Amino acid sequence: MIVFLHALAVTAGAATPSRGSAKPTVDASITLHLHAPADAAFPLFDPVNETRWSPDWHPTLLGDGRVAPGLVFTTEDVHGRAAWLLDRYEPHARIIRYVAVRPTTLTTIDIAIVPDGATASVATVTYHRTALDAASSAEVDAFAEHFSAEGPHWEAAINAALAARP
Repeated sequence: MIVFLHALAVTAGAATPSRGSAKPTVDASITLHLHAPADAAFPLFDPVNETRWSPDWHPTLLGDGRVAPGLVFTTEDVHGRAAWLLDRYEPHARIIRYVAVRPTTLTTIDIAIVPDGATASVATVTYHRTALDAASSAEVDAFAEHFSAEGPHWEAAINAALAARP
């Protein structure tokens, strides 16, 4: 019995977290100036309404598909399949947080929309991306270098969707 308990203790010790080699984690943000009040702009950042401005966005909602904290959905794009969690969804505060997992990366995306006068708003979109293996380090670094270039495209697409709303 003592040998078994010792073996169990040694095995449990082997399960402690390892530091491994450093994988890059990057933060990248864009700021979007939107031509609508914050309450009108906010819904365009949820997983359902993003389809109104992003032609490449095709989420597959799982469960009841209700846009609320805990919603899980998947996407497929040129980078492969990702599983998403709508971790935080606070319409009254105009705050959203997603967690997206791919085989190579883990990403959190924080979105906050604030008023900018009576007829405009500002959205801040911040990605926090970590490579899950050494081979993905270059992918994460490249994302950080190029994400800011997405700002003008996102801003124009969202503003076009806001202008087209009834």
